[in-house]
This record gives sequence, structure tokens and C-alpha cells, in this order.
Amino acid sequence: MKNNPSIPNECRGAKQFCLSTVPLFQSLTTEQMEKIHSLIQHKHYSQGETVYQPFETADSLYMLKSGKIRIYRLSHTGKEQLIRMVGQNEFTGELALFKKGIYEAFAQALTDCCICAIKHEDFRELLLQYPKISIDMLSTISQRLGASEQQTAWATTETVRNRLFHFLVSLADSTQDEPIVELKMAKKDLASYLGTTSESVSRELARLERDNIIKEVAYGKIKLLTLS
Repeated sequence: MKNNPSIPNECRGAKQFCLSTVPLFQSLTTEQMEKIHSLIQHKHYSQGETVYQPFETADSLYMLKSGKIRIYRLSHTGKEQLIRMVGQNEFTGELALFKKGIYEAFAQALTDCCICAIKHEDFRELLLQYPKISIDMLSTISQRLGASEQQTAWATTETVRNRLFHFLVSLADSTQDEPIVELKMAKKDLASYLGTTSESVSRELARLERDNIIKEVAYGKIKLLTLS
């Protein structure tokens, strides 16, 4: 599905935003940003629209100005597995950056999204000119790899209760005695991420609260009464 060619007013100025605000470009000077300004294309995707999907040619890096994107895969049986959520100032489409290939997952606009896109070939040139961008990108990719490995470990070795609890702990600020974490995804997406069902997530949340391990303090906000 192609992006909407009509760019809403809220997406105007996306080029300037991406260059000055997205962390990947924070190491660049204003003069350097001006030099690469023409490489950025701004796009708009409506809620529910597909940004990219498997078997499409992977040719661009996408940086999110506003909105939220969900990255997921489908098994041969049609079961969905959520990989991650992409939020404001984050990027996706990097896996095929260093080789000509195809996308291996779906990227869907969870809300209306304003996106800054840059062609892979142009971005590779930037990495050669500005090595700090490479370092920052590798740091983000390594964090995602760690999260993906943890997700796989949870799904294969832990009960739903433990998967859910460990996920909540991973969001917490360990310096606080009873941190409050915010679930930034719907229960169905959390269930997909944890490899279970929405009903199981709801049931285990209730059990954790009944056992005085967590306490829901507001919709989508949970206090952890213990971190172990």
C-alpha cells in the first residue's frame, strides 16, 4: 500500500524536524544538516495503512516524526508475532540497509503517522561521511537485538505469568523502590509480543495484582510492588 500523496499540514516541516530532532542526527552541525536536507522525503500514512510488508524491495530508512508504527511478522499459520513498536524519533527499515533485499516483516501505522524517509544508498553515504551516525545506529540495533533475544527466551522457557512480569520489570526504573511503568501498547499487542492471548494477559495481570506483586494505579499505568 502506498503512502497518501496529500501531506497534511501537521507533517509539513518534517525534513527540518528529522534532521534536528531524531537522535541519529544529533551529532551533526547545523551546516552538515543543511547539506543533507534535500535527501529527506516526508510522507504521511493513515491509521491502519501499511508502510512496508514482506517481499517488497527494501530501499529506505524510515524515521518517525509523529505517531506510532507496529512491526510484526505472520507465521505460515497466520499467527501474528509483534516484534516492536516504533515511536516518535525512532527509525525502522534498517535491517536491509547494507544489502539489497526485501522487507521481512510488516510495518503498519497504528495511528496517523508523519514519516521522514531517506533512501538506503543516500544513507550509506552519510554513514561514510559522518561515522558518529554509524555508532549511534549500531547502539540502537544492538539494544533491539538484545530485546529480541529476550523475547524469544521468554516465549520458549517461561510461563505467561513470568513473561508478563519480566516484561513489566524490563520497563521499570530499578532505582525506584516501587516504580510505575506505563504500558504503551494495547493488551492485544502486548499479548502478541509475549506470544499469548489477550485473555491470558488480562488474567495474569489480575493474578499479579491479587498476589500484591503489582497494582494498577491508572489505565495503562502499573506500580511494581516488587522487582523480583
